[in-house]
Amino acid sequence: MKSVTVPWGSWRGNKNFPLIFPNNWKVIMASMADGQEVSQVEIRKAFANPIAQEPIRKLAEGKKTAVIAVDDLTRPTQAYRFLPFIVEELNKGGIKDEEIKIVMAIGSHRPLMKSDQEKKLGKKMANRFPVFNHHPYENLVNLGTTSRGTPVQVNRHFAEADVKIGVGFITPHPAAGFGGGGKIVIPGLGSMETIIKNHTPAAQGKIGGTGFSQGYDLNKNELRLDMEEGARIAGLDIIVNSVGTSEGKTAGVFVGDLVHAHRAAVELTRKVYITEAPTDVDIGIFNAFPEDTELVQSPKALNVWTGNLNHNIVRERGKVVIATASSDGLGFHSLLDVGMRLHHKVDHRKVIAEVFKNREILVLSPNCSPSDLYTRYPSHVMIRNEWKYILEELKDGSSGQTVAIFPNGSLQFTPLL
Repeated sequence: MKSVTVPWGSWRGNKNFPLIFPNNWKVIMASMADGQEVSQVEIRKAFANPIAQEPIRKLAEGKKTAVIAVDDLTRPTQAYRFLPFIVEELNKGGIKDEEIKIVMAIGSHRPLMKSDQEKKLGKKMANRFPVFNHHPYENLVNLGTTSRGTPVQVNRHFAEADVKIGVGFITPHPAAGFGGGGKIVIPGLGSMETIIKNHTPAAQGKIGGTGFSQGYDLNKNELRLDMEEGARIAGLDIIVNSVGTSEGKTAGVFVGDLVHAHRAAVELTRKVYITEAPTDVDIGIFNAFPEDTELVQSPKALNVWTGNLNHNIVRERGKVVIATASSDGLGFHSLLDVGMRLHHKVDHRKVIAEVFKNREILVLSPNCSPSDLYTRYPSHVMIRNEWKYILEELKDGSSGQTVAIFPNGSLQFTPLL
């Protein structure tokens, strides 16, 4: 038998998970180009030279209060590395510790408890400042409406602060193109009405330019443009966005204007996440890391394929394995859970339906059950808790099979043909 490993368990140790195959199988590790982890010196340089915006210390001069909005554990953002620099800048600009708050920009995701906050923010920062979970139904301020009709109802802590900072991560996103930027405000700090109004047209396929497979022109992505307009209205002053490595670390940090710094970060993303992938293999294994905290996020493991369906990774009648640690189990989503307004099975999305069509779909997740799975996946999908049982399902009696493994499927994408 031959063995390879994939990264596993974001925020739960970032371990290596072994996958074992028969010796006569051809195993292709289709890894992304990747990047080197940034140093503290490089992070400091990014703060000293923000893109199309003044440094945070300048923004803070003459101001009294600040709020730092930070994304949640569904993203691998190493906020604990960036917060000391943010706070240093705010202090040098004259804003005192007692006037700084941190808000977890969870949108419609679950709240972060103390242990979660300490993972994300670092133990010192999580205890040095008050930390609040955003709530999409309460503690909101109405600031107007975007030109596309989205009400800008956002978190009151954020809206009333003199200096507003957003910390996020650049990941391929099936509708917004990429994460990060103004997305920290909408949906991150939005009311449920704001999130629904912003998300629904894209979910229904009624607006143009969505996804990251449309030539990657974010300036034509109607969903993202609406998010960015809303973030401007809400007063987002500056962002701190990071690009990830295959191990869940940081390959780049971009500080600056919510659009210009975001676009610069996306340019690095296109180099770091790009993947040369085979076509028409017998088996594809798509690992959700580093977005593998919960089953709700697991369809993102297919980003490397759904972002470019012209690149037919697995042949018809082949087998597709979605692998996710799902350390938090099924997970939580106030829009997509059963009974919620945008609930649907994952194959409701056309790109997912194309992947599932005429192929056998399996899910590997040690922490989820069939009852978890079928709240989100169609009934023909099979779930197994251990690799050995997945392997039994993959064997078809032939002398050998070709397997392609995507260790960071949620981040990876292939070149457009």
